[in-house]
Amino acid sequence: MPEDRISTSVRNLDEKMGGGILAGQVVLLCGRAGTMKSSLAFSILHNAAKREGRRGVYLTLEQSRESLVDHTARLGMDPKAIEGTGGIIIVDMARLRKEANAEGEKPLDWPQAILTTITNYKVKFGCSVFVLDSLAALYALANFQNPRNDVFHFFDRLRAIGVTSLLVSEMLEPDKLLFGQYGVEEFLADGILHLEMQKDERNVNLFLAVIKMRQTKHDRAYFPLIIERGTFEIVTE
Repeated sequence: MPEDRISTSVRNLDEKMGGGILAGQVVLLCGRAGTMKSSLAFSILHNAAKREGRRGVYLTLEQSRESLVDHTARLGMDPKAIEGTGGIIIVDMARLRKEANAEGEKPLDWPQAILTTITNYKVKFGCSVFVLDSLAALYALANFQNPRNDVFHFFDRLRAIGVTSLLVSEMLEPDKLLFGQYGVEEFLADGILHLEMQKDERNVNLFLAVIKMRQTKHDRAYFPLIIERGTFEIVTE
């Protein structure tokens, strides 16, 4: 039986990693600020809905729904344009976060709230691809007493739900190549896509590498990444 894989939406990249991301895996999209992590995550959802008819959930903990829709539409990925092909559901938990803080309510169990939300959307609407933007925001909200254990259970429960999970992970110290805040995420995740930024005297250039992808034979090189009109492409020659 052929494997079910989700396209990365990056031209030339799928062929470098066995056809894409294996369905059901937990994958980190890592990089410092400004490396287009969120845009790539949305592109994967958009591509999965438009070309493969998969429904996706984009859960934002910081950026408002209005801001996200405006940003992605300007990049040529308007979620309203693909509603009939599967579609993307944007869950604005940033708003819930603000309301809870304003009303002084009892702290929410954010990991459980996220898992419950994703489960409901999978059961009710058949959503199979999930983006969390971002892990850093979740960590700021959740009280992880034992990070290795708590992150392990969070990742494991995402797999149990049966969705392909793309987790945006900010690299606070990119020179150390730590792909998560606690230093355990890279071991617990099934895959890591690393977006790297390099500067010269005049330009800021982006590069993309597949650092890790379980059950997948992949190239480990850093490829120049070009983004034009919402289309991502790596230069392989």
